[in-house]
Amino acid sequence: MVAVFWKLALTKQYTFLANPDQADQVMPWLGAQVYSIRHWSILLWSPYEWFGQSLIGQVQPGVTSPFTFLLALAPLHNGQIQVFYVDLWFVLIHCAAGLFAYWFFADLGCAAGPAVLGAIFYATGGFCGNTEWPQHLAPAIWAPLVFLFLLRSLRGRAPLRNAAWAGAALGMSWLCGHHAPSLALTYAVAGVSVAAFFRRGARKQAALRLAVLFGVMALVAAVQALPAAEYGKLAKRWTSTGALTWKDKVEYPEHEDSGLRPTDLLHLVMPGGSGLRSDPFTGTVALSLAAIAVWSSFRRREVRMFLLLAIAALLCALSRFDPLYGILYALGPLVEKSRAPIVILSVFHFAVASLVALGANALVSGGAAHCRAVVKALLWFGGVTFGLFTLVTYLKPAVSSVIVDGDPRPGMIGLVALLAAALYHAWFRGLLSRRWLLAFAALLVIIEQGNEVGWTWAHVRDANHMVLVDTLYGTRDLALFLRSQPGEKRLEINDKDLHFSFGDWYRIPAAHSMTASMLTATSELGGWWDDRLVRMYGMNYAVSRTATRGGQQEMFTGKMGIKIWHTPDTFPRAWTVHQTLVAPNDGTGGDIVRDAGVDLRKTAVMVQARPALEQCSGDDRVTGFYENPSQVWVNVEMACKGLLIVSDNWYPGWRAEVDGRSAEIWKVNTVIRGVVVNAGKHTVAMRYRPFSVYFGFVCTLLGLGAALVLHRRREEDGADLLGSATNQY
Repeated sequence: MVAVFWKLALTKQYTFLANPDQADQVMPWLGAQVYSIRHWSILLWSPYEWFGQSLIGQVQPGVTSPFTFLLALAPLHNGQIQVFYVDLWFVLIHCAAGLFAYWFFADLGCAAGPAVLGAIFYATGGFCGNTEWPQHLAPAIWAPLVFLFLLRSLRGRAPLRNAAWAGAALGMSWLCGHHAPSLALTYAVAGVSVAAFFRRGARKQAALRLAVLFGVMALVAAVQALPAAEYGKLAKRWTSTGALTWKDKVEYPEHEDSGLRPTDLLHLVMPGGSGLRSDPFTGTVALSLAAIAVWSSFRRREVRMFLLLAIAALLCALSRFDPLYGILYALGPLVEKSRAPIVILSVFHFAVASLVALGANALVSGGAAHCRAVVKALLWFGGVTFGLFTLVTYLKPAVSSVIVDGDPRPGMIGLVALLAAALYHAWFRGLLSRRWLLAFAALLVIIEQGNEVGWTWAHVRDANHMVLVDTLYGTRDLALFLRSQPGEKRLEINDKDLHFSFGDWYRIPAAHSMTASMLTATSELGGWWDDRLVRMYGMNYAVSRTATRGGQQEMFTGKMGIKIWHTPDTFPRAWTVHQTLVAPNDGTGGDIVRDAGVDLRKTAVMVQARPALEQCSGDDRVTGFYENPSQVWVNVEMACKGLLIVSDNWYPGWRAEVDGRSAEIWKVNTVIRGVVVNAGKHTVAMRYRPFSVYFGFVCTLLGLGAALVLHRRREEDGADLLGSATNQY
């Protein structure tokens, strides 16, 4: 792992973070969560984006991922996570992938050397090796553990115990970030399980094992799945199709655009297909070992299963050209919402890695002596590739510079293929020991994968590529100035000047964030462009090179030329009213809120129902406002019974107390929160205590507890649903 990821692990000169998604979105998410964890809390709610949003409900930030907590062990500097430690953390996730894969390949019956070789490829090749999204990588790497316990269960080895642990591992995948890799893995497990169910006669046993597996999975995943379902039904998601609600389907052309093209299959053997979501690069060494596994051990059920799984996953990734994926899109639960069929390559590369380990094991065990055709194929491919590359380079003056000065790596891939052919030939001739065969094969895998992994990573001195990362740390003077200003604040961000999630990164409430979604009510009401709603939301500072609206006062200029502007006459974060207007629905309510004839400072717009309030001649006073990410406290002195309004998003899970007694939270102005307060001095507390998270956490504990109970329970072996594994080594 260190050899392939040496740029990140052994130097501070490179980073994988210098691209828009990582720098603008992922780093601020991670930074806010790590800061919270290091201060002994979990950031379930983020007040730093879009007037407050459920962070755990958005799934992608990875609030429930154990790897997020691992990153929290790294030291902070000026309250921020550091690029070097995020890079190291990224490498550690790959190390975990390799360890999980090694355990699985050893359980398949592979000797230690072949298991290590397969693990190196799994963690560094294809999807795992080249995906730059930690939230895509972390869910995918659970595949080896899921299949380790799944195959044990299907073979009848303590079937319920292993089914439970397979479900627990699959549930952990759902906890680790983006849902697309977890969904692909779940469908792979379901496909293998259903095939086993229909293949053999012991269907009652099979049904019980599958019920345990998917039941435990659902329980373990609940702490993430329940808040996600709650948030999804209240949010809009931005896709290429447009802004979609929970009821809307992501249209199929977007799935087509996020899949592989047939020409991309060239990148199975040739580098150059790297991308944020995935990369099909497999390499000649891995493909040759997979071919040896199929050629020498096709009668073994596991080999046929992994071959079929690899083909099915690759076809699904070719979404536009595979009508079977269209059927899955139309009928499969959640498939249309994943909208990234290329992520299914995570299953493809897991299956190929399994064949690599089995092929290496067959090679060293003498079971592949008849596979000498692989040597010829490597010689032809390597000779033609390296020869053409050398010829074109030699003829450089006579050919187009576009061809010659393009990607130079195909020449290296051809050389690796020739070296692999020589290695296999030497082994078949008895010129190498088993140890040297595996050592040289591992070295070739490292060299070949190293020509794809990290090829596009930015050097820290490359100002053009590092501008996004440098902006994260170069705007600290703006945050320091804002924190020095008295009172509560909420920022308007000009995303043309400052594209990253400034609020999350510096932990300052903001009306902006690089999120894939936001609450539907907030989106439809608007607020971050209309002067009237800017005042209602208390957006009293703007971060921009130029004024964003009339009447703003310039306060500060940062070293990057970005300025802080003060917006006068905005509402305080909390105020009181004694008058209400009732709208029949949210749409009409939004129209009333936007109506300049309605004084929102004195009147609250309610939908369908309103609380009973009192009118009086005295004045109310808000004497104190305090907040942290999941709590708000307001000290208020009421002349008579009225409504205290806080300009934070209304959302299920918020609980209110007035002087320690429970109180109802009303939805005010279609988007924000209000609490009825009687005359006198009172302390109003609002806390985010979501039932979906707490109940989900209990379910997660029950799922893990069920796996532990079944683990300790004495259990007889059951029917083998896979059949006898022939040609064991």
